Amino acid sequence: MAETMKAALWIGAEQIAVKQVPRPKPGPAEALVKVGYGGICGTDLMIYLGKHPRAKAPLIMSHEFSGTVVESPSAALPVGTRVAINPLLTCGVCFACRSGIPHVCAKLGLVGIDRDGGFAEYCAVPLHTCRPVPDSLSLKEAALVEPLAVAVHAVRVSDLKVGDVTAVLGAGPIGIMTAQVARLAGARRVFVSEMSAKRLEIARKLGFDVIDVKTQKAVDVVLEATDGVGVPVVFETAGVQATIADAGNMARIAGQILQVGMPKGPVSIELTPLMFREIRRTPIRVYREEDFDLAIAIAATGKVDMNEPVTHVLPLERLQEGLEIAHEAVEGCKILLDPSA
Repeated sequence: MAETMKAALWIGAEQIAVKQVPRPKPGPAEALVKVGYGGICGTDLMIYLGKHPRAKAPLIMSHEFSGTVVESPSAALPVGTRVAINPLLTCGVCFACRSGIPHVCAKLGLVGIDRDGGFAEYCAVPLHTCRPVPDSLSLKEAALVEPLAVAVHAVRVSDLKVGDVTAVLGAGPIGIMTAQVARLAGARRVFVSEMSAKRLEIARKLGFDVIDVKTQKAVDVVLEATDGVGVPVVFETAGVQATIADAGNMARIAGQILQVGMPKGPVSIELTPLMFREIRRTPIRVYREEDFDLAIAIAATGKVDMNEPVTHVLPLERLQEGLEIAHEAVEGCKILLDPSA
């Protein structure tokens, strides 16, 4: 195996460099993974734009990736094992970790943010982050397990019940996954709002009731479909002011809003209407360990489409282009990087 590898490094605000770097040498409790595919996430965009509070350049980004184990000190994770990476790095000693909720660890870190991630030919990762995937999942599909885990966590935390009508605001990768998991959990009708024609096309192809917010008002459509009552659960996945406001106006009395989208800056929320109607707003950060494992199991059934959200598969040399496509959020949904291309 060569001592160097190709990697795409973030070297500063809006600066990416693709070059040969030393291949990482895994520690005693780590595995070396040959990366199959790495996904671009909104967090990678924040890093790229120089707006992430923890990321330090130079950094190999991507916390959404899959690959094959090529070095491992553990008989439980033999060489050749195909894995999806659960990137969460927890301290194990804070209140959250001691209380069984390490996904909100006070010092939570992620592979690809707090240490090098998957936009490279190889990545050294802690053994506990490697989750074997079944043969029924391709490495391309396995790269979407991490965003699927976010959706699984959001739906499991929600009050969604079999037969409910629900709404997902935003048809990015997380929104598309959330809509699919909500339907799998028993929602009889799922509205998906979005302004990108490409993303609306994906949602429509997957069988959802789409709302083009460039020509329709999402709140009006949902209220009309529910006789003015609203829906019991709303999943806000875009993290922008408009959809955050819409969520509060389409949730029914005593309903629930799952705040899945991470706002990129301060937003305002009208609390009085929420208080008068006792609507709960539940924030979602990442996912629990069991959510990630469930995401793999669900993906393996084939009942969630892991391919339709993928609009681009690019080589590492085109990472900057991929980030720009993701930032525009018009022609792209999930963008993957293939280090072997």
